[in-house]
Amino acid sequence: MRAIRGVRRVLAERLASLRTEDGQAAVEFALVLPVLLMLVIGIIQFGLLFNKYITLTDAARSGAQTLALGRNLSDPCDPAIAQTLGAASGIGLTASQVTLGFVAQSPPPTPPPTTADTCGSGSYPSESGGTENVGDQATVTATQPFTLQLFGVPIVSLNLSSSASDAIQ
Repeated sequence: MRAIRGVRRVLAERLASLRTEDGQAAVEFALVLPVLLMLVIGIIQFGLLFNKYITLTDAARSGAQTLALGRNLSDPCDPAIAQTLGAASGIGLTASQVTLGFVAQSPPPTPPPTTADTCGSGSYPSESGGTENVGDQATVTATQPFTLQLFGVPIVSLNLSSSASDAIQ
């Protein structure tokens, strides 16, 4: 009789252990995990996007300051592009993604020169080489593509662009 009671008790314990909800947490975690991973990867992608934009903005500001201070140089464009690229070296900015220009605050006292230079734009279609006027704006625009990805799959392609101006001194 004792043996039967012992067997019944063991069987009852085994049946009770089969009815527990020990695996419920694992199943719920497996259902929620993809959503959590997408959320975390989205936060990381947004952080990378924001970092690239801040770096691009800083590079444009630095390049505009260099361009504005290069008024008396024979070619202020090269140092400005080099400074812009140097400030954005971590994000892979290239010279073709940087646009430089001068914008007049008032009409220039003399007609702009007609030399074939690609640095100037706006009221100064081809001006460089120290003929800019004090108070005019030196402008640098930097543009770079960025692709938001989720698990390596491209979701959205964006063009980040930042522009900065500084007064010519």
